[in-house]
Amino acid sequence: MGPKKLIHIVQSDSNSVPEPLGKWQKAYEFEFEFFKNFPSAHTRISYRSDIRQFIDWLKDNMPDLDGLHQAARAHLVAYRNWLQEAEFAPKTINRKFSALSSFFDFLVEKGIKDFNPVNSVRRPRQEVLHPTNDLSDEQVKELFAALEQKGPSMPLHKAIVYLLFSTGIRKSELIYLKRKDYKIFDGIPVVEVRAKGGKYLTKALHPECARIMDEYIDWMKDTGRPIHPEDYFFQPTKNPLQPGELCRPLNAKSVDYIIQKFAKIAGLTHRISAHSARASYIGSALEAGVDLLKVSSDVGHASVRTTQEYNKRRLKIKESPAYDLGYFDKKKA
Repeated sequence: MGPKKLIHIVQSDSNSVPEPLGKWQKAYEFEFEFFKNFPSAHTRISYRSDIRQFIDWLKDNMPDLDGLHQAARAHLVAYRNWLQEAEFAPKTINRKFSALSSFFDFLVEKGIKDFNPVNSVRRPRQEVLHPTNDLSDEQVKELFAALEQKGPSMPLHKAIVYLLFSTGIRKSELIYLKRKDYKIFDGIPVVEVRAKGGKYLTKALHPECARIMDEYIDWMKDTGRPIHPEDYFFQPTKNPLQPGELCRPLNAKSVDYIIQKFAKIAGLTHRISAHSARASYIGSALEAGVDLLKVSSDVGHASVRTTQEYNKRRLKIKESPAYDLGYFDKKKA
């Protein structure tokens, strides 16, 4: 297989018409075996983007390279250094290299490469350069208060904000939530989400959040757009490119826009994103005394160390252990 063919199948869109490709025969076999092997649609989109970026970087910076099949350890090291110089966060770099490592493992399996060049490349330490800004409990209340206004899409916006801050689910999990995932379990309103790694989480809803979710469902019915079990729960109110196609998931940027819009109305001036809701949920639960392991399991973290990274509320300078040393007088309350 020639390098141009290989680049073509990586860059081909999942909805494109396949073309014959030697022993693989069709491009869709690549799609099925590699990208479709990941159960999460969010992971497929992320991996495809990361692989494309690496290919574009090779084409722009390694003109003497005949194709992706010639990529070696030196190229991966140079790419990592370029990402670091471009000030990509360590977590982002590691995610990109995880995507590339999986991809090259696949190429080794298919006989395109003799070995995986990513395996011997040292990756940066998982340090958070720009931690997600969480909100204090009072700030979340101010954000909720900003949602108490009239507007054509307020039931949608309100349900999105409340669900994010009431459950700590990821933006991608919210986007792909379906109507059937919102249900009653043992008399308790819950949502079932498919989290990272293909895990399923059952998230209990606060009664106020459940009430707002029900109001959103009623609003959709009143606008002539009832949500059926297999439909996406949160749908856009307009689609400029395809006006008649509204039964689809929200764009990720729309969720960020909604959060930022009402944060601004609430007078919250620091950088806030949809992920701030997850950080606020974890921080509030831990500050209230909920067990770390319980919170970690609830949000679907593979390790409590990941959950602890969100625990910014307790890492205050005023609460330093230096004030509690036994050989000094205790600090005054």
